[in-house]
Amino acid sequence: MRLPFMLALLAMPLPHAARAAEPHVDVAAFAEVARRHVGERVTLDHCHLVFATPEEMTCVGLASNAATGDVRAVGKLLIRVAAAEMRSRNRALALCDGGDLGEACEVSVSGEVFDASRSFGLGEAWVMGLREATICWPD
Repeated sequence: MRLPFMLALLAMPLPHAARAAEPHVDVAAFAEVARRHVGERVTLDHCHLVFATPEEMTCVGLASNAATGDVRAVGKLLIRVAAAEMRSRNRALALCDGGDLGEACEVSVSGEVFDASRSFGLGEAWVMGLREATICWPD
């Protein structure tokens, strides 16, 4: 009698807090494979926020060439911040409204991966992003 009950308990889904943390991924690496992760929650590290507006912003991943010291953008994702994240959104608007890739706007961002192509009327082109996102500022 006890064994079926114990097996039933083990098969039940864990509460959200007890689940494993969502994966942390570098933006530069994730931008290339984002299409395979639609609907999943991820945390993007080394995200440089640029062109912030009240509706959305862009997360840019950077790669550097050790030999030349050059830095270039290697991945971009659209970020739509969750409505409850007003404080983070306002900070991004104040600091990251232009295209500067400085350290002030280098953050980690967590959210659900989605294909934003339709909202831009794009057919074959892919515009991937995170929605219901939260920004984790380094300080």
